[in-house]
Amino acid sequence: MVRTAETKEVLRKRVQRLLRLDRDENDQNELRVRILPYLRSLGEVALIGGAIRDLARGGRKGFTSDLDFVVYGSSRENFREAMLNASGRPNRFGGFALPFRHWKVDVWHLEDTWARTAGIRQVQELRDLLSCTFFDWDSVIFDLRTGQLIFGQDYLARLNSGIMNVCLEDNPNPGGSLVRALRRAALWNVRFGVQLTEFSRRYLSELDWSDLVARDKRAFGEAVLFYLDKDDLMQRLAPLEMTDGILSTLPVPHWERQPRFAFSLCERTSLSPSPR
Repeated sequence: MVRTAETKEVLRKRVQRLLRLDRDENDQNELRVRILPYLRSLGEVALIGGAIRDLARGGRKGFTSDLDFVVYGSSRENFREAMLNASGRPNRFGGFALPFRHWKVDVWHLEDTWARTAGIRQVQELRDLLSCTFFDWDSVIFDLRTGQLIFGQDYLARLNSGIMNVCLEDNPNPGGSLVRALRRAALWNVRFGVQLTEFSRRYLSELDWSDLVARDKRAFGEAVLFYLDKDDLMQRLAPLEMTDGILSTLPVPHWERQPRFAFSLCERTSLSPSPR
């Protein structure tokens, strides 16, 4: 079993291998011959969020996410025109899903980041995206221009702790974020930090459980929430415990079911904080 990356260099090499940047020019993978050349024709490009998180946690075998890219250093208007000409499908958060054969790709222009357009964060440069994700585990960027990873000083330590928390709570779709949080609690056996615990308790109280279960099934194909109990979750989210010096809760301590489909079939970073 691949261990969680302990250094930035280890993770950087994992990302390079995923994007096939370590291959020579004869590589005919769709990423090398179609996807990356097309994105680079639109401006500078960075990979963000879930794909890097998955690689950090489990290497290439642990990768189950879509590829989420951000384009920067170019005209926003030209970008949007190119997306429409390429049959890009707009989502509700300013990004576009692109129709490639073997890879599920979504792309945003830096200026269309939801937290920026909503007036919540100032986003002027690539690093500013670190403060725009809902989950702190998704707050990571790989800049294809420089070949460098960008993340907070304690990012890898937070992954290794097994405690997931909130980075930016402001959210146009709290129900979608709650569904993803609970799926991760079950499938990854993660603990919730204080902010994610409070967020989960709040929206478990405010939102209809049957609607959350339906969202889960609709978005991911194989339900997880269907097998969980709301009252049990609320109880487990009540007592904060100290783990390695960090207060946390364990919402789903013993998950045994294994969905037939990958957890991140429709995964999104919080630049678009809603499962489909």
